[in-house]
Amino acid sequence: MAYNIIVIPEKIQAQRSSDSLQIKSFELGEVVVTAGRTPVEEQQAARIVSVITKSEIERAPAQNLNDLIRYIAGVDIRQRGPLGAQADISIRGGTFDQTLILLNGVNITDPQTGHHNLNLPIDIESIDRIEILLGPAAKSFGPNAFNGAINIITGNSKPNHIRSSGMFGQYGLYKAAINISNTFGNFKHFISLNRMSSDGYIKNTDFSNTNIFYQAGYASKVGTFDFQTGFNLKDFGANSFYSLKYPNQFEATKTEFVSLKYQSNTKIKFAPTFYLRRNLDRFELKRNNDSVPFNHHQTRTAGLNLNFWTTHRFGRTSLGIDFRNEHIESNVLGNKLNVPVEVPHFDSVFYTKYYNRMNTSIYAEHSVSWKMLTITAGAMAHHNSDLTGFRIYPGIDVSYRFNDFFKLYSSANKTLRMPTFTDMFYKSPSQKGNPGLKPEEAITFEGGLKYNNSFLKGYISVFRRWGCNMIDWVKNPSPDSIIWRSMNHTQINLTGMECSLTLTPAKESTFERIHTIRISYAFLHADSNRNNMLSKYALDYLRHQITSSIDFRIAWKLNISYRLTYRDRNSVYQDAKGQVVHYKPFWLSDAKLYWKDKNCTIYTEASNIFNVSYYDLGGIIQSRVWFRAGITVDLDYKKQSGNGVER
Repeated sequence: MAYNIIVIPEKIQAQRSSDSLQIKSFELGEVVVTAGRTPVEEQQAARIVSVITKSEIERAPAQNLNDLIRYIAGVDIRQRGPLGAQADISIRGGTFDQTLILLNGVNITDPQTGHHNLNLPIDIESIDRIEILLGPAAKSFGPNAFNGAINIITGNSKPNHIRSSGMFGQYGLYKAAINISNTFGNFKHFISLNRMSSDGYIKNTDFSNTNIFYQAGYASKVGTFDFQTGFNLKDFGANSFYSLKYPNQFEATKTEFVSLKYQSNTKIKFAPTFYLRRNLDRFELKRNNDSVPFNHHQTRTAGLNLNFWTTHRFGRTSLGIDFRNEHIESNVLGNKLNVPVEVPHFDSVFYTKYYNRMNTSIYAEHSVSWKMLTITAGAMAHHNSDLTGFRIYPGIDVSYRFNDFFKLYSSANKTLRMPTFTDMFYKSPSQKGNPGLKPEEAITFEGGLKYNNSFLKGYISVFRRWGCNMIDWVKNPSPDSIIWRSMNHTQINLTGMECSLTLTPAKESTFERIHTIRISYAFLHADSNRNNMLSKYALDYLRHQITSSIDFRIAWKLNISYRLTYRDRNSVYQDAKGQVVHYKPFWLSDAKLYWKDKNCTIYTEASNIFNVSYYDLGGIIQSRVWFRAGITVDLDYKKQSGNGVER
């Protein structure tokens, strides 16, 4: 369901959740989100956030995050491996490195490459909701929120609850998961464990994915504490992932993450956040064959965010400062190490290179409302240790509410993205990075109209992005040319339009069996001065995207969910023989049939039910129809009496 970014007036009292897209999240009978350092009321906001709620997640024919969000207008999911083995997320024609990923509001974006942004320590069963901010957000979130941000919020709203699930399917697919939530006094705990594995739909597409995640919260009179930590272990056959000439590639990653937040209950809110993340990556060009040395990388990020905000007679003001250090040790990426460092768990294998950079971002934002008009203006001053001085990135959002249902909005924002370590340093027989890359920058104007009532929600938006120094891997399209080079385009401009309509019939209406119906359309067009060079990422956008879904109760407790999407991708790719091939448009359909009781859900589902042959990225063939079935069991193991005492 498409929701707007929301402001909560100071006079409203609500239970706080520290896992909002920016600072705060409130629950007042429905999902309420914020998407800026200065929250604003739903009816006044000038941005769009698409929210996938818990109930939508449970109904969807999906087993991973990628399949959940690929039906959101303006979001492009490009899968290399199946069922979340590896996928890239981009928003509004951007590249996968231009989307900021947050876990419960904490930045987990990988500085080595956006390919690792979805190395998450959670599975679909652990997600409470997903907030997707469309459009640039540097003034609120800093670098890499170039075209948008995705915040994944975990946990279970039920205080003392166990959920366990199992699933089996074609190609040796299985999944086992369990999560437990517990509330005791002022303490809240949530822990989840899961594993999913498959033999693969074709040779060398096998994968396994293991996650462990723990989340805790403590509330007191002076403030609240939120702690989270997680572990993700993933390995997969990478059939032709990075070169069609090598179908026997393999990759293994291990990700560890921890964060701690505090938020005061004072008039002037104070909210510091500290986090650490480590990602280990091993890539084998020839699986289990070290005749070609394996690529080993260890990336560590550490961040400290300090945020302040308050409400006063002139509106709401927020200030903040972020420190983020990014470090890599590798045998491929970076500058030469004086003393090599041994790779963990590998004898006589060493990291021989390293790189380190420090990011400092200072934020200021103010929101003011006058009758039907709301204006939010802010700026970020950013410094990177690779650059000289601070650079300023301002933004302004304006909305005008005609009545309780219609609202007109517009925004203008300037944003940036720093090059990844792969952009800067990667070298192979077919690729050459560029340490001298400049940061990408863009100015985006957006405007649109929203409509919102209890039965019908919809919006239409148009935007124009002027981008300079855009980073891409490019090469001569000749079959004899083999070297992809990382470089700055002088200019890539994008024009886009999105519209979406969601119907949610009342429970006692003629159409009460329908949970939701949604249809969306997105259009993009880019113009650039690439000089006939072949683009690997920056110009591979979805020119036309149609998404639709229906969730329907057939009879009694038997339900069906159906998803349909059309994708027409711009640009071309080179096949294994070096010939230039145009992407072909295609339709994809997924469906889920399920029986849902209070404590048990039994389901069968299928992806690509019409067995379409298609390509998401380059010449990497995607899976045909894939059937699976499973069961989910929910159990409340404690109840609370009226005075809050457990019994």
